[in-house]
Amino acid sequence: MFRNAAAAVVLLALFLLPEFAQAQGLQRSGFIPIPHRPIPGPPGDGWVWVPPVYRTVYGRIWREPVYQTITETVWVPDQYAWVTICTSENGQPVQRQQWVLIPAHQETRTRQILVTSGGWTWGTHQELVTPGHWERIDVQLPQPQPPHTPAPRPPGLEPFSPLWEWPS
Repeated sequence: MFRNAAAAVVLLALFLLPEFAQAQGLQRSGFIPIPHRPIPGPPGDGWVWVPPVYRTVYGRIWREPVYQTITETVWVPDQYAWVTICTSENGQPVQRQQWVLIPAHQETRTRQILVTSGGWTWGTHQELVTPGHWERIDVQLPQPQPPHTPAPRPPGLEPFSPLWEWPS
């Protein structure tokens, strides 16, 4: 039965965490996402998972620049160019420059375009205060109540008194 109660507490905490994040005014795009580790299994009966606690900190945040990579195929026409030719003459390596025609061809070229420049900005981010952990809770079983005994009648209360039948 206790495991069912512990599972209910864990599920309730998991469902309420997004509500608490929205209540603090966090924007999903405004902070660095925190990777979630899977919750380890309980070490035994009487343990409950306490989720990690984060705090929202307002301060300077470094934003990395964002680049878009564009890869395209381009046509390169015929062109003349100096080319280094490596040969061997009489057993000795020789490098020579030759003016040659490079025939027309297609090339794949990649370039990067700056979308957003990096820099310091003001904003919020999450800091871990307490990591998630298992805590032992003392399970108090309900103690049986003693049977109800009516209070004794006060002295001087007689059977003919109108309060004799008063509920106790």
